[in-house]
Amino acid sequence: MNLFSKLMQPVMKPSQIKQGFIFLTVIIVCTLLFVSGTWGGLVMGGSNHEFPGTSETPGSDIGTDENSNSNETPGNSNNSNNAGNNPEEIPEATPNPALNAVNPLSGLPIEEEKIRNRPIAIVLSNEPAALPMNGVSQADILYEYLVEGGITRMMAVFQDITDVPTVGSIRSARHYTVQIAESHDALFFHAGGSPLAISEIRDRGITNFDEVYGTRRNVFFRNRTRIDGRRLENLHSLVTTNARIAEWIPKYEVRTEHNANYEQGFIFSDDATPTTGRPATEFTIRYSGAKMSAFSYNETNNVYHLRQFSRDFTDANNGDRVGFRNILVMKTSVTGVPGDSAGRRDIVTVGSGDGYFINGGRYIEIKWSRVDKASPFVYTHLDGIPLELGRGATFIAIIPTRNVVDFN
Repeated sequence: MNLFSKLMQPVMKPSQIKQGFIFLTVIIVCTLLFVSGTWGGLVMGGSNHEFPGTSETPGSDIGTDENSNSNETPGNSNNSNNAGNNPEEIPEATPNPALNAVNPLSGLPIEEEKIRNRPIAIVLSNEPAALPMNGVSQADILYEYLVEGGITRMMAVFQDITDVPTVGSIRSARHYTVQIAESHDALFFHAGGSPLAISEIRDRGITNFDEVYGTRRNVFFRNRTRIDGRRLENLHSLVTTNARIAEWIPKYEVRTEHNANYEQGFIFSDDATPTTGRPATEFTIRYSGAKMSAFSYNETNNVYHLRQFSRDFTDANNGDRVGFRNILVMKTSVTGVPGDSAGRRDIVTVGSGDGYFINGGRYIEIKWSRVDKASPFVYTHLDGIPLELGRGATFIAIIPTRNVVDFN
């Protein structure tokens, strides 16, 4: 064979060429895997590799925590960083940042811009034919007091009425209900009133809304079907609504915020149960020979429920039984108004007197006081230490000094 023929022979056999091509391919693939960062994950068995659909980039810290979930679902590898080291931990609910203040009437959370608002006080009928009332389950405070004939009326006080669709039925004022409303510096809603009440409103400069005498009466209307399934007589049909109040109060241009020097004076506690108190799981408050209110303690919800006229005290807006965290009983002088042919009462609301505080299934004796008509009521222990109320609604019963509360 000559030199030219030797030069023309293949350097490698075909089988050797094929093996070389395979080796070269392996080298190229390994190089690409190493550059992409995937090689380390395949060799070490880690979870740092990216799944289709994730937004993580090479070099992120997903999967580097030793407590991370090895069963991370493709497309959701971000979840291991959402709740600390434990990927199954459920983050705590974030409190509503808007409710960053304390309701001065109930101690519950409320928007800060509402704490200096003047509350709304509304006189309500407590006659059996007018029951159930509307809106009472959302009142911060509910007063019950005597009127003529041995019957009672109630007055609901709301720091914020924004979420209360209907309140009623609304009835007439007495001079002492005007004074109670003034103790809260409240906007006062009523339907007419006794001669002494009308004089009290005028003389004291009370911001009132009166359907009968036409003082800012646009907030009221008649709704004879305010209770489902019944058509009420006109006497028990007067109501107001959150929408009417929101529409008309700005138009009347009345003062809607407390003056700088006004303070409600209530103190609240998460647990206000009297540690030295006596049992009060069931008790009865007597207003007159014709009217008493019976309360029973619901330990599960830590509230008291009222029962009167052989029926539960409920709210016509929602059908709920009304619950009260605190019960205050004020004993005071209750006499007849001299020369009043209708037998109207005079109830003393300024000065001091005895009473009871009932909370958490127990009760204690307390003192109440009020300096003048422009001041709020103050409640203290017998030794003068300010009383702490539980956070929630309060029922305040105003009864004659000689009357008793039966704690069974």
